[in-house]
Amino acid sequence: MNLAALDYVILIVEDLDRAVKFYREVLGLPLSHRSGEYAQFATGGTRFGLYTRKGMGQTLGAPLAKPAEDAPGFEIGFKVADVDKALQELVASGATPAMPPTTRPWGQRTAYLRDPDGHLIELAQDLRSS
Repeated sequence: MNLAALDYVILIVEDLDRAVKFYREVLGLPLSHRSGEYAQFATGGTRFGLYTRKGMGQTLGAPLAKPAEDAPGFEIGFKVADVDKALQELVASGATPAMPPTTRPWGQRTAYLRDPDGHLIELAQDLRSS
């Protein structure tokens, strides 16, 4: 078995309309399709989707509890050319900042924001020259 290629990531959300609006209008991701309780965006080699908590509960055959806002279990990350500019533009478009741009010892400058469900989104700028 070879699990080397990540195919997709799906975030569980409360309100699909609200989440789709955020990822389309604030982050600018192109919506590739939407069906029932699910939506998927065109994000290159790894697909990115949203599934309602209700829909995922139905798929699993058991209701899903909402996680605590102060206990994120993961983050999604996007590479950007200029993290300061990207965060400024996204906040002006309605994103909620979680941490200002910070230069990291591993050669990146990063910033964090939250989506309407509280999921962490990292913006990362490589500082090392290629």
